[in-house]
Amino acid sequence: MFRNSTKGLKIIIFLILILSAFTVWGYLGNKNGINKTTNVENINKEFKFNNKLYFYDSENLLGTYSCKTSECDYAKSIIDDDNYSLKYYKKDNDTTIKLISKKYAFISDDNNIILFDVINNKVLNTFKAVKNYGININNNYYILKDLNDKWGVMKIDENTEIIIDFKYDFIGIHNELIENNTLLKSNLFAVKNVNGWKLIDDKGLDKSSYITNQIYDYNDKYIITKAGNYYYINKLTGNLLMSNVFLYTKFVGDYIAVVDKDNDLYVFNPDTMEAKSQKYKVSIIDEMAVEKTNDGIVISIGGILKETIR
Repeated sequence: MFRNSTKGLKIIIFLILILSAFTVWGYLGNKNGINKTTNVENINKEFKFNNKLYFYDSENLLGTYSCKTSECDYAKSIIDDDNYSLKYYKKDNDTTIKLISKKYAFISDDNNIILFDVINNKVLNTFKAVKNYGININNNYYILKDLNDKWGVMKIDENTEIIIDFKYDFIGIHNELIENNTLLKSNLFAVKNVNGWKLIDDKGLDKSSYITNQIYDYNDKYIITKAGNYYYINKLTGNLLMSNVFLYTKFVGDYIAVVDKDNDLYVFNPDTMEAKSQKYKVSIIDEMAVEKTNDGIVISIGGILKETIR
């Protein structure tokens, strides 16, 4: 009987020692910041979880990014065009730039924009701002501001490539959509530096001379500039196409619609200077519309059809 009591006492002491060991381990673990949340898995496949960003291709995890700040997230497109006269694409809702080519991401973190290679878990570059107007730009172009406050353009697809060097105070694209209105056309960019405004192509080559007035709109042949409340039509050489000052201008196909200082609305061919429509008096510019349709160029005022140019 005595031997059984001794054996039972040994078992009790052994259990007490084990319990004490677990208690000490738990205390030290918590003291050193080790807790059960460290190894919790992102079972719901949330984009942001436990101060990390998780990048998925459907159900497959491509990679993660460890946030430096609690505010880190996908970057949003900045819109600085409203500081100028450029007729740019406006999107009122979300301008977040999501995962690119299932490989790259622009991440807003620590007061910067980080270009992150998700697959290789690598920060490629750091910028102050990124711009795509909240819609994809043709050829996967992104307009970026570097840490020296200069703008350039990068192509991001399977790889990354700088196509316009970072040396401009502003770069923008006018509002011309292609591919069923899903992409911004990107063959020409309006840029600004200390010398003025000009057009360059997506190889960084000049397509126009410098112009003093701010660029409002453009095509492959002409540039509309704006100064105050007036518009001017310029050749690519920088010279005025005509001395006329306009209250309204718009490219419609190969033609230009204008409202002159006498409040006359008409459409003309800038190549030949030939009028293509009658003149119509307008008192409120917002009540008129000139649109290119399948039937031709349609002119309406106050919702009333005035003429169709075929």
